[in-house]
Amino acid sequence: MFLTLFWLFLAVCCTPSLSAKTELPALLQTPAAIILSKLNSTAELHCSTTLKPSGLYLKQRYSKPRELLYLSIPDYTTTLSSDFKHRLSVNGECCDFTLSLSELQIEDTDGYYCEWAFIEESIKISYKQAKETVIIVKDGDPDEECNKRRMVHHLLFVISVLITVTMFLICTGLIIWKFWQSSQHYSPHKVPHRHHQPQCQHHRR
Repeated sequence: MFLTLFWLFLAVCCTPSLSAKTELPALLQTPAAIILSKLNSTAELHCSTTLKPSGLYLKQRYSKPRELLYLSIPDYTTTLSSDFKHRLSVNGECCDFTLSLSELQIEDTDGYYCEWAFIEESIKISYKQAKETVIIVKDGDPDEECNKRRMVHHLLFVISVLITVTMFLICTGLIIWKFWQSSQHYSPHKVPHRHHQPQCQHHRR
């Protein structure tokens, strides 16, 4: 028990001194998620670090784990994946970069993360990954689709009401017109009048 406490004491005491000798880089990647409701949209990732790196990678994590970009920090030359050759660009300078992915499709939905390369004192390269950004590409916004359907239903209802009212007015007009036509051709039956001749009265003499 005493030995265990002793080793724990040494570990706690030595940790600050070790961390002081080795400065760990602080990595930052934003945003955590991007949701795009239209195809061919553009997403921007911001990657930065507190130490001077020798290179920057942008990698895809889940559906197609692969390297999309490598940026050599000293000369700022880029190497791009074939299907992102004209859809990925980098802006900024050491050590803060903005990566723009354009013309995104549904199949581009995935997690994207920046990976930094650092050259240590022993000429050994170490790699540090930042927290990923999840990009979701959708073909249309569900709320927008619901609103469109609601508008179509309202429009169809208004059209049906207008058609019903129009048919009612037409039928009423036809009935009135037929009644008027029949009243024009109707003539009441005339009873012939008999002409009564006056009767002469014979006077007696």
